[in-house]
This record gives sequence, structure tokens and C-alpha cells, in this order.
Amino acid sequence: MQVRFIAPGETHVLRQQVLRPGQSLAQMEWPKDHAPGSFHLGMEANGQFCAIASFIPEGNPLVGGLMPLRLRGMATAPAHQGAGLGSALLRFGLEQARRQGNDLVWCHARERAVPFYARLGFLAQGPLFPVAGIGIHQLMHLQL
Repeated sequence: MQVRFIAPGETHVLRQQVLRPGQSLAQMEWPKDHAPGSFHLGMEANGQFCAIASFIPEGNPLVGGLMPLRLRGMATAPAHQGAGLGSALLRFGLEQARRQGNDLVWCHARERAVPFYARLGFLAQGPLFPVAGIGIHQLMHLQL
């Protein structure tokens, strides 16, 4: 499977299935999905997206950066988890961020995903915190 750039709308089904099953498909359109400097990545199997990630230009004063990107909506379909798709997707996205001049990528990682991001070099910042209706998260960042 290869990583490729996709349109924001192509992330919606997997966003809903994996990350926000209690929300409608219409709610999967997120602020800054279409902002200049944003990009969306996907991997397909059997004609359906099995892994996605979105990188949007957004800062966070807790982690800094002159040209930061926020990683949002990273998801792998349950049947494909543990196969390295997320790592491949994230590595591709980080390389694209470097190419476009971004100096930092940050995210709100679900508590169970913290070890995944840590293995790829992300650092935890501050305490764990709740996100209403979703669960416990950790602010993480990677200097590029």
C-alpha cells in the first residue's frame, strides 16, 4: 500500500468510524481542513481507505514553533491496525511537513496512542487531559 495525498472529504468515513462514531458524517468536516498549507493523506486497501491523517496549519502556545502543523484525525481501520500503516503515514506526513517548511508538528494523542507517537520521536507536554465524549489525551509534539 502506498501513501497518497487525498481530499479532505475522503477522510470523513474513516474519521467517523474510528474516531467519532457518535457523530454524524457531516460533523467530520473540521475547521481548517481546506486551509492553505493543510494536507491530507490516505492509504487504501480493496478500494477503501484503511488509514488517514490530516495536517493543518495551527499553532499551540504550549509547544511553540514558527510554522507549526497540527496532526488531526489520524486513524487506521481496526482490521489494519498493527500492520505499520500508521507509522508509514506519519513518516510520509512529517517529510511533507519538512518539505513545505514547517518546523513543528503537534497533536492531541489519545492516551492509548501515546507510545506510538513516542516511538516516532514525539515528546509529551504537560499532564493528560480529558476531551469531552472522546477520552483522555496527551499533548505531544515533534520538532522538525
